[in-house]
Amino acid sequence: MKATLLALAATAASLLTTTTASAQVATVPGGTFDTWVTRNTLEVPQNWTTIDEAIKSNPLFGALYSTVTTSKDASSRTGAFAAKMETKTDFLLSGLLGPIPGGVVLGTVSADEAIDVLDERQISTVGGLPFTTRAASMQFYYKLTGTNALADSAYALVSLTRTVGGVLQTVASGELRLQPAATYTLATIPLTYRSSIAPDSVHIGFVSGLGEVRTVGTILTVDDVTMNGVVASTQNPALAAALTVYPNPSASGEFRLASPSRPAVATAPYSITDATGRIVRTAAAAPSSLAAGRPLELKGLPAGVYLLNLRTPEGPLTRKLMVE
Repeated sequence: MKATLLALAATAASLLTTTTASAQVATVPGGTFDTWVTRNTLEVPQNWTTIDEAIKSNPLFGALYSTVTTSKDASSRTGAFAAKMETKTDFLLSGLLGPIPGGVVLGTVSADEAIDVLDERQISTVGGLPFTTRAASMQFYYKLTGTNALADSAYALVSLTRTVGGVLQTVASGELRLQPAATYTLATIPLTYRSSIAPDSVHIGFVSGLGEVRTVGTILTVDDVTMNGVVASTQNPALAAALTVYPNPSASGEFRLASPSRPAVATAPYSITDATGRIVRTAAAAPSSLAAGRPLELKGLPAGVYLLNLRTPEGPLTRKLMVE
């Protein structure tokens, strides 16, 4: 009977974890565009940098730039405001660059980085804020209008990155060329993953036009940006094989983690969740001297199946722990 209950608990844990992950919605800082602040004489959405603000930061010509291509819009889908990005003419720069598109980038962005977004649709190295979920997609609502809106090539860009050993790595990315829409329309950008590691930052950008020839009057309005779902990590077989957990099952609730061939695995920081997805234990990284037998205890918790989540330098690693 005990074995049957444990098997049922394991199945329940798996089902609960899957259901929770598929329904998860992660908040993007400032994703509702309801809060605006004043910086560099411009009103800008909190947690975002506008292309106008980035241009004004340039020490050579920033002080001469006076065009406002991004503003708050009270005709939001929800909440107080949305972000309105409009392609306009600037008396100083349009002679060199043509009409200036409106745009916003999550985080802090310089003038040179803003140009990278416009020239190369490059967002991974631009701006960004802390984010640790392996999201499946980015969703948002938008309107796109103007006599030449389709040809102007309005874009939404998203990237998840992680810095490992001082080197920025792109974990996942996606982009979408937006179609004209007179009313708020839901858009979804699936993320394509290049790595099994968890990200530490999210980078997002919206621009009213990335076409080589842009048209004055193209307007992109965006509201309610979210990151949705969770993509499970593909575990490295060699990484998984390096870890031993014993005894498992455990009658006392005491376990040991061992990975002598890869000390950073058994000693990595971890969290443990129960069958409902609730975190019941967490621990920071342990000294490498414990790699041959790091203690882990679940004493005082009910019998059942728990999920160990190790955050190793080589990627995430999970293992089921059974308490009898």
